[in-house]
Amino acid sequence: MRIYELAKKMGVTSRELLDKFSKGGHNFSSHMSVVTKEAEDFINKTKSDGSSVQKIKVGNSVASEIKKTKSNVVAGIKKNTDLAKPSSESEKKTPFQSRFVSRARSNGFSSKKLTDAVTKVCIEKDMPLFEVAKMFGRTDGDLIFLLLGKGIALNRNNVLSVDTIKMLADSFGLEVEIGSGDKTEKFHKGFDISKDAVIRWPIVVIMGHVDHGKTTLLDYIRKINTAEKEKGGITQHIGAYEVDSAHGKIVFLDTPGHESFSYLRKKGAKITDIAILIVAADDGVMPQTIDALKNAKDAKIPIIVAINKVDKPGISAGIETVKRQLAEHDLVPEDWGGNTICVPISAKTGEGVNELLEMIILQSQMMELKANPDLPAKAFILESKIEKGFGPVATVICTEGSLKQDDFFVCGNGGTGRVRLLVNSHGKKIKKAEPSIPVKVVGFDDFSLIGEWLEVVDRKEYLRVKSGRGSYRPTVHANLPQQIASGFEENLNIIIKTDALGSKEAIIDSLGKISKQKKDAHCPVRIVSGKVGAISEGDVLFAENTGSIIFGLHVKVERNAVKLAREKGVEIKLYDVIYHLVEDIEKILISRKKVVIKWVKTGEAEVRKVFNIKKVGVIAGCYVRDGVFSRGDKVECIRSKVVVGEGRIVTLQRDKKVIKEVPAGYECGFTCDGFQGWKEGDTVISYHKEK
Repeated sequence: MRIYELAKKMGVTSRELLDKFSKGGHNFSSHMSVVTKEAEDFINKTKSDGSSVQKIKVGNSVASEIKKTKSNVVAGIKKNTDLAKPSSESEKKTPFQSRFVSRARSNGFSSKKLTDAVTKVCIEKDMPLFEVAKMFGRTDGDLIFLLLGKGIALNRNNVLSVDTIKMLADSFGLEVEIGSGDKTEKFHKGFDISKDAVIRWPIVVIMGHVDHGKTTLLDYIRKINTAEKEKGGITQHIGAYEVDSAHGKIVFLDTPGHESFSYLRKKGAKITDIAILIVAADDGVMPQTIDALKNAKDAKIPIIVAINKVDKPGISAGIETVKRQLAEHDLVPEDWGGNTICVPISAKTGEGVNELLEMIILQSQMMELKANPDLPAKAFILESKIEKGFGPVATVICTEGSLKQDDFFVCGNGGTGRVRLLVNSHGKKIKKAEPSIPVKVVGFDDFSLIGEWLEVVDRKEYLRVKSGRGSYRPTVHANLPQQIASGFEENLNIIIKTDALGSKEAIIDSLGKISKQKKDAHCPVRIVSGKVGAISEGDVLFAENTGSIIFGLHVKVERNAVKLAREKGVEIKLYDVIYHLVEDIEKILISRKKVVIKWVKTGEAEVRKVFNIKKVGVIAGCYVRDGVFSRGDKVECIRSKVVVGEGRIVTLQRDKKVIKEVPAGYECGFTCDGFQGWKEGDTVISYHKEK
């Protein structure tokens, strides 16, 4: 039985039960830890609120295994010399016990020495396998053998993560103590946790590869079919949604899965408490899965894995494959002895989703997420766009304080505004947004950038900042390679117009990658402007002056702009899906590449006989010494180390048969246009044209 299951039966939280165990000297790393026999006895003897706690049978605990030890005590290892003898002779040893007792006895260890064994280890950081083996009192081969049994092939010098070390310790029956890292503090980074802080909702980000089921999972949870509303079947904006589950309230961030949105996924993971890494059981760990995993690790947030599409027939083997792949990336599943919670689900049918929500709430209870709603609000900007009738708006999440209607605020480098309207994720107008609640803010004086912080200030500070800022001028990434080539007339100049700032930044990020990959392109991309909003007459005139093509994503073209574009011959391309836009720009780059023709040497031959046949012409009878002679190749005649003529092979024959090519070691005859003066002993070099 696991900690959270025992807590549920006792009617207490996992955190409370863990604290109770800790006071009794029984330390467990998380709510997913298995309750040991000793901990079971302890909890059955304790009393709660003055009355005896109901005895609960935990089940067979993992028996402590007898370990081989040396005279020197490894630093950081706690030893126990008072191991109790088995209660009966019939008590069975684990396979590892039997094997190592036998080995110890064969090496001359007495039964007394066997009881002086390692029973508890303290894990503080990642360690090489050979150091872990020394800490456990084992050989390198013991650990390698156990890992191989779980499908993980490593050598003695490979560095093991804390999760992997814990898995090995559990397999050997060792009690584990995780080192005193500052975990709680890093989980709460960005949130106020002062003495007046109260419990807040967990913020959860769903990440993973495209088409692995992120939005489908949210659709099932929210009972709203968002996926069908997304063009091209992919999520193209960061969505923030409130969910009131049977286990408690949760805020979900739905981050785009396509590779163009790598930039946005990093933003989405910046303020989250827990990451749900969704992996399709029929597809496994993919490149964007690894990318999402890295983003979550960089943000230092706990990861829960949802293995999706388990409703498909014969998928059990796929689930095990996914677990093995996860272990290779230092996410060891808890049923393998690690700390990573893996929940098999079907986002389509809902199988396992309730368990997943329960795991999220349990994890958040362990983290004791708190914030102070009474402070001036500080909020993270998730998305920014223009809405007709409202102007610039942004989706934000408060990390401290409460954002209220009529609040003055500043954000980023000189951005300002006053809250005119607050709209929650259900489309309802609200007066106040407390910590963790996603809300759309209407009232920005100008655009805000994704990833900036909104801070509530008094009216005096608002007016001071507003008076000091200039007009808003959207910019592109300053470090992109395409900006270096701004002086060349051969550039592919483009103007980007999008409905949201996040989409614009994702396009620029994708084009930066293309520019690096297409270094040989004749016309590098140059982004002359990137703005949010409909395509206007000003955009058309600017495109004419700079020789640019206008690319629009999720935007319309103003009526007068359409007419002006026809008159000026300006090309406007509109898209509903970002990767179609990026692919078209890539095709234009390829089509505009400068064609370079090179002649590559393909063969060498010696002229041994010359035939002058009427109505045919001069035939050079040759022996091919190297390479290949092909019909259509260019040939040069070299006599006394000087090129005396050149031409092109028109006909090629061997053994009176017309052929396309002759390899080295064979004789042939060919006719050549452009040169007829062949002599015996001449050297013939052939060349093939390549673009």
